[in-house]
Amino acid sequence: MEAVPWHLRRRRGSLSPFQEIAVTPPSTSVREPSLVPVTVWHASIPTDLALSSTVPLVELLPALAQRLSALDHQASSYGLHLLTQDGTVLDSSRSLGDQRVRPGAVLTLALRDTRAAPRYDDLVEAVATAVEEQQTAWEPRDSVAMSLAASCLLFLVAGVLLLRQGPGDPLVPLSAVVVTGLLVLAAYALDQLRIAGAWALVMTAGALAGVAGHTALEGSATGLRLEAAGAAAAAAVALCAPTLRGSRPVLAGPALVCVALVGTGLGTQGLGYPLHHVLAVVTACAAVISLIAPWLALASVPVTVSLPDQAGRPPLRGPQDEVTPSLVARVMDMTGLVLSVRVSCSITVLTCVPVLMETGWEGAALVAAVAAAFMLSTRAVRSRSDVLAGVVGGMAVLVVALVVTVTSRTDLLMPAVGAVGAVGVAVLLLNVLGPSYRPRLARAADAVEVLVLMTIPPLAAVVCGVL
Repeated sequence: MEAVPWHLRRRRGSLSPFQEIAVTPPSTSVREPSLVPVTVWHASIPTDLALSSTVPLVELLPALAQRLSALDHQASSYGLHLLTQDGTVLDSSRSLGDQRVRPGAVLTLALRDTRAAPRYDDLVEAVATAVEEQQTAWEPRDSVAMSLAASCLLFLVAGVLLLRQGPGDPLVPLSAVVVTGLLVLAAYALDQLRIAGAWALVMTAGALAGVAGHTALEGSATGLRLEAAGAAAAAAVALCAPTLRGSRPVLAGPALVCVALVGTGLGTQGLGYPLHHVLAVVTACAAVISLIAPWLALASVPVTVSLPDQAGRPPLRGPQDEVTPSLVARVMDMTGLVLSVRVSCSITVLTCVPVLMETGWEGAALVAAVAAAFMLSTRAVRSRSDVLAGVVGGMAVLVVALVVTVTSRTDLLMPAVGAVGAVGVAVLLLNVLGPSYRPRLARAADAVEVLVLMTIPPLAAVVCGVL
C-alpha cells in the first residue's frame, strides 16, 4: 500500500485522528473494550479507525462496511473480509487481538471470492439477482421492434389475400398502393426519429408494391403481370433507399427478387419459353449467386497490397492515419449484403420448387442439388446468421420438395425420402461423431460440395431440354 499524507486521509464524524467502532455482544456487560488503532483501505481510500480488539470480526464487519460505504449488492451476496498488508485473510470468527493485529496495522476491506456461489438473504433476492444477471430486460426499443414486426407481418398477410383476389377489381391494386404509401411514409418517419428497423418497412413496401403491379393488369399470371410486379417492387424499394443510410447493401436481396420476377416474365411472355425452363434457369442462377455472394462481398472491400520491391508504390498508411470509410464498417456492410442475398435466393428457389418438381426426376435432382449446396456452403462461414440462413434455406427447400412429392408425385416419394434421410444422417454424423472422425468426414463433405456445385448447371440444362 502506498503511503497517503495525513491531511488527505478520510475522517468520519470526529475531529480525532481515530474513529471508534466498538461492537459489544448483547450478552456481555456494557464496558469500554480495548481499542486498536488501524488504517483500513477500501476503494483506494484509507481511513483511520479504532477497532475493538476483543470483539470477533464478524460482529465488526457490518458496522465497518456501513461506515466505509461498502455495502452494495455484491457485498451482500459474497460477503466481506479483512486482509493484512501481506495479503493474509483474517478469520472473521476471531478478534483482532486473537490474530495479533498490532496498533497501526494496515488492513484492507475487500470482497470474498466472487467465483464462489453467492449468498442471499431470502428467495426473492436470489430470484431477482438471477433474472437481472441472466436475462435481458425488455426495453422501449424492443416494443418498437415488436410493433414493426407485427405490423409488417399483418401487411404481408393482407398482401397475400389481395394477391389471391387477383385482377379485375380496381379496389385490389388501389388498396395495395395505399398500404405501400403508408409504409414508405413510416420508413421516412423512423429515419427522422433515428429508430432502427426501417429496413423491415422497406421490404414490406416492396412486397405490397409488387402485389399492386401484379393485380393491376389482366392476362397471364406469369407474363406481363410478373414484369409489372418486379418493376413496381423495385420502384418502391428505390424510393425508400434514402431511409436505410448505412444499411443500403441489404437492398441487394430485394433487387435480386425483382430481377427474378422481371426475368421470368420476359422469358415466358417475351421470349416464349415454357415456365419450367425459365424457372430452372432462375433456380440455377439464384443458387450460384448465393454461393458466390461472400466472394463478391470480399472483392468489394478495398484492400491495398504494397510490396517492398514495387517502384513508385504509394506510401503506406500508418496506424494513426484515418481510413475513410473504415475497413470494419465496410466488412459489416458486406455481411448484411451476404445475408440479404442468401435469404432472397432461398425465397426465390422456394417459389420455383413446386413447378420444378412437376417436371420429373431431373427437376427433383436440381432441387436436391441446390438444397445440398445451400447447406454445404455454410461450412466455410463464421457468422451465425449466415449459417442459419443457409441451413434453414436448404432445409426449407427439401421440406417443400417433399410436401410437393407426397401430394402430387407419388412416384418420386421414395427417392425424396432417401435424399432427406441422407441429409439427416450427414448432419448427425458431422455433429455427433468424435473429433477423430471429423477430418475424414470434412474431406468427404468437400468432395460432395464440389460435385454438387458442378451438377447444378448440367441439371438445369437437362430440365430446359438442352442436354
